[in-house]
Amino acid sequence: MNLGAIRERLRKTAALMRVGEMGERLAGRDLSVLLARADEVMADTYTFSKTWDMERCRVPFTLPAGAYDWNVVNNDDEEWCFMLNRMDYLEDLALVSLVRGDASYAEKAARLIESWVDAHPSIVPELSTRTLDTGIRIRSMVCVLPALDAMGVLTDELLEKAVRSVRDQIASLRERYLPKYETSNWGSIQTLAVLTVLATLEDDPTSDSDWVWARERAESQMAAQVYPDGIDWEQSTMYHVEVLLYSLRALHVLEAQGAPVPRGLRSAAERLSRALAAQMMPNGCIDAQGDSDRTDVRGLMALCAGVLGDGALAVASGRTRLDASDVFAFGCDVEDALAACAAQAGETLPLTFDGEDSGLFVARSSWGADANLTEFSSGSLGSGHGHSDNLHVTAVYHGAPVLVDGGRYTYREDSPERPYLKGPLAHNVPLLDGRSSCVPEGSWGYSDFGYPLKTYARHAGDAHYFEGALVGHGPLHVLVRKLVALDCGIWVCADEALAEGGHELVSRFHFDPEARVEAADAGCRVICPAGELALGSTGALTAGSEQVSLDYNALSDAALVESRAPFAEKGGLLWWLAPADVRVSPAQVLRGGSEPVDPALAEAVRFELPGGEFYTVAFFHGEVYTGVKAFALEGVSFHAKAVVVHGVGDARDLTVLRA
Repeated sequence: MNLGAIRERLRKTAALMRVGEMGERLAGRDLSVLLARADEVMADTYTFSKTWDMERCRVPFTLPAGAYDWNVVNNDDEEWCFMLNRMDYLEDLALVSLVRGDASYAEKAARLIESWVDAHPSIVPELSTRTLDTGIRIRSMVCVLPALDAMGVLTDELLEKAVRSVRDQIASLRERYLPKYETSNWGSIQTLAVLTVLATLEDDPTSDSDWVWARERAESQMAAQVYPDGIDWEQSTMYHVEVLLYSLRALHVLEAQGAPVPRGLRSAAERLSRALAAQMMPNGCIDAQGDSDRTDVRGLMALCAGVLGDGALAVASGRTRLDASDVFAFGCDVEDALAACAAQAGETLPLTFDGEDSGLFVARSSWGADANLTEFSSGSLGSGHGHSDNLHVTAVYHGAPVLVDGGRYTYREDSPERPYLKGPLAHNVPLLDGRSSCVPEGSWGYSDFGYPLKTYARHAGDAHYFEGALVGHGPLHVLVRKLVALDCGIWVCADEALAEGGHELVSRFHFDPEARVEAADAGCRVICPAGELALGSTGALTAGSEQVSLDYNALSDAALVESRAPFAEKGGLLWWLAPADVRVSPAQVLRGGSEPVDPALAEAVRFELPGGEFYTVAFFHGEVYTGVKAFALEGVSFHAKAVVVHGVGDARDLTVLRA
């Protein structure tokens, strides 16, 4: 092993990242959270609460000083051990060492690396060496080496130990690679980490057989894991982010080092970035979709903008500086690139996102902090991180989450909350008789599932239409949701069901913990931080409560409302959510200009805003195959299955949303 050559490579990396500038660059920023985390580790105390910690644990646990038991399990959860062995706290220590000019933090990082290496003279399968965590760990170890060298604590003995261990860990990854990793974030994290590490340590990584293996696998994984619409196939935003982060890290390091970039990597990173931005709520957070937490993504959007040179992402992030940890991991040049993007940006991201491949659709009224936003989800199940959330709706009113996803809570197999939160009952969906043929089993499996049909979406000015269907069984049935979202902050929906015999259609609504729901004469009052809304329905409404999980290992009480309507063979219900000062009333669809249409065929609701402006929305529940086929709504003629008539004064404008 040529330690001199490796050290020169580390110093080249330090120069590229401008490690010597980091302390001064970050000195004036609020680093209190980062400093507190580093000080905890200095005292051998660990909490896992970083933005993208996949299994957060905010309960502190202190390990005996000295040689750690790297297979220790705390919080009665093996995930705690996995988090410990990912070792990304090394980056906190190295960065604080640079900021404070205090080598003791770097020395602690060096001792932890040595402790782990000494405890693993060979890499054998155990809790501390899972392949996913190994991929994360080797990147963390190598990421801090340039800073440890700059702080004068990287001895030749430690450098040799660390590099030899990293090579052993890479060999273990190759040996234990499984076919299922082709489509799993586990696989892309491993291979992209290998590429990042080898490009940092070697002058000619392309001649290394491990490099060739990792590049080939990464090219295959990017094609398999990232849909053309930019959504990761696993159908979980948290793990979408993990694939994105490791794509960004590999792309940046390879380009900076002049190493070849795997085919499709930049395109995947660009699509993943824009698809994530589309899901960002006006408060900067993502909803807890699939196995995810309510997490602020604005810092990540800024990082994407800096790495990819995407001015629209810079605008969406609202940032001109990176998070301090990203400055350390990516370098000062990426923060400078972000500032340049933000200063020159003219493009903004689209207001709508149609994930025709993934089944995730988004519409927002603006990119402002007070925007109204709708997410409609009805795609394939995805991986074990995916939830049975077909026909789910998330609604954000004037920047405040109102209808939300229930989250994930834990990965423990013995937790009853885990399968429940993965199931349909924890989502804002319609159900036949209050149950579903989508049945989670344990933490990761399903014993049964329905068949989702492709979603139909249409955007026309300030009106958005989403229609999806799920085929279930036991008995055979079809659930259909037809949702109209108006940019002014009105949602109106027709939920329909078809099944032999007599049944009950049940639509469930889970509210954000900050929203309060009260019974009212004509439905429910919803009081949220952005104002008051009214939830109404043609079905019978009942209000209660249920727990949701916006953060791993945390549960919160939240309001739950159900709407119920009995039917035989075919039936449905309407529901709507509108500002409290909007007058809601039934409207009539007319056939031939004068004959009222049977509500079993078509229904309409009128929303009158203060000042007299109104929107009337009509849905047809089936095909018109007899009688006169000319219809009218608010005096406007039409023939379509979903329309909106907008009125101001004497003017009437028709928008066809579903022909």
